[in-house]
This record gives sequence, structure tokens and C-alpha cells, in this order.
Amino acid sequence: MVVTEDKKNPLGPSGNQVRLNVTRIREARGLTKKDVAARTAGLGRAIPALGISRIEAGTRRVDADDLVVLAMALGVNPTALLLPNTTDGEIALAGKTVPASDAWEWADGERPLVLPADDGSAHVDFQLHARPPFRRRYYMGTSAGRQLAEQDGMRLVEDTDVVRIETSEGD
Repeated sequence: MVVTEDKKNPLGPSGNQVRLNVTRIREARGLTKKDVAARTAGLGRAIPALGISRIEAGTRRVDADDLVVLAMALGVNPTALLLPNTTDGEIALAGKTVPASDAWEWADGERPLVLPADDGSAHVDFQLHARPPFRRRYYMGTSAGRQLAEQDGMRLVEDTDVVRIETSEGD
């Protein structure tokens, strides 16, 4: 585990993954640390080349604003910096070990990280709070899914295992 300059708060598994991904993506794109620094400056949140070096070394923490500007500068989404570049195996998230595929589905807003054995209402509740209406997934097999769709002004159209949604405009 890498220890940040603030020795009281070591870099956790997500922070460590960010530093590894920044390096991996920067190098894959053929960018220098100065290139990334220039891109962040051009986006209005400058992280100097020394800051990029410290991020990659694990001695500088990345806050939410840094994460967003780094993702933009590297041409990826923030999730690509937070999670490993695989859906195989397990990963550590905030002291909990979960399958990497579950972590990606959760981070992409598809489902709760832990799926309780219920009638699907946990899935629907997750969608209600994790996504804006036009990005939600509605689950036909649950009354909660139908209620959520109706609340959002959507009409569900069953199509095998997939549920399409249509707005009043026919989208």
C-alpha cells in the first residue's frame, strides 16, 4: 500500500487503482507527463507535470475534481480510472472484496454493488437514485419497475429479455 504525504491516511485500493490507470492510459496514448499537465491546464484545472508524477507514484491524492479532469485529459470516463482494466477476478473497494464484473456494473450505474435476495425492488431503487430518468433501466418483472417507469412518464414495451422505454413523444 502506498502512503501519501499525509502519513495518517494511506492511499486505499481505489486511489492506488487510479494511479496505476493514469500511468497505463497515459503511456498507452503515448503522452508525457507534461502533455497531460498541458491538457489539464487547457481544461481549466491545472495539474502540473510534478503533480502527475506524484499521482503516479502514489504520493499525491486525487480528489473528485482531479479525477474528472484527468479522465477528460486522458480521453476516458472517470470509471476507467477508478477500476482495473478487467472484469476478471476480484477487486478491493473500500475494504470490501467484490467480483470485478460486479464493480463495473455498479460503477456504470447498472445495478447495486450487492444484490439482495428480494423481489427486484433493490435494483429499481438503485436505478431511481443512480440514474436520471432517461438513463434508467426498468425491470418488467417487478411491480416496482413498472411504478418507476410510470412515475417517469415512460411506457414499457416488452421485447424478449430486453425492455424498451418509450416517452410520450414515442422515443
